[in-house]
Amino acid sequence: MHLPYSPSLLLLLLAIAFLGGAAKGLAGFGGALVMAPLCAMLISPQSATALVVFVHCATSLQGVRRWTHHVQWRRVAPFAATAVFFTFAAGLFLRNSHPVTLRHIVALCVLAVTALHMRGWRWRHDGSWLPTMVAGVLSGALTAIGGLGGPPAFYYLNGIAQGTALRANLLGYFVILFGGSTVILIVSQAHAMSNLATALLLVPAFACGVMLGERVARKLPALWMDRVVCVLLIASGAAALIS
Repeated sequence: MHLPYSPSLLLLLLAIAFLGGAAKGLAGFGGALVMAPLCAMLISPQSATALVVFVHCATSLQGVRRWTHHVQWRRVAPFAATAVFFTFAAGLFLRNSHPVTLRHIVALCVLAVTALHMRGWRWRHDGSWLPTMVAGVLSGALTAIGGLGGPPAFYYLNGIAQGTALRANLLGYFVILFGGSTVILIVSQAHAMSNLATALLLVPAFACGVMLGERVARKLPALWMDRVVCVLLIASGAAALIS
């Protein structure tokens, strides 16, 4: 399949995927938050979103047999279904958005999420239909904007479960969210298949970054790694905002 990007641009996208994977390996988060603004500086925000979603769809399936029986599907499935629906709805709304405006929105979202993380904010809720709907709408909209549906899911699910259950719920949620979003993008985007082919090349780079980040994280204090990733997120968000 013909790739839509030149070899030099593809190398830059591979480097960004590796950097995003390294951030995730270091601190357990930040892959999409690194990739979305930096990719949007090189290609259209819509294509950047597709790459982020496709890469995370592939990586979300890792170790599925180990965690699937820990997922609280009665809570996760309705939440994920809501997010997938609003990914589709927000995608229709944003289809004709100006690329620069959309890139700046992605950058502001990255900076806002980073600020919340640095402040240690937690969402305390009762798990009723209202917070579920709010989180689903936010996660779906941010997925359509830049593949950034993870943070609202984390804050919502963190209010329901901790430890192994939280991790399993997140992984189960991401399988539905990014799987459903992948289908939506393939159906709705004219160049989705070429971006899918590109994403297949980015997945190994992302995975190598994760493995390297995890190795480094085992040798250094977690607080250091968290700060490094936060600085990286601020830098990527600021760069996309001023470009």
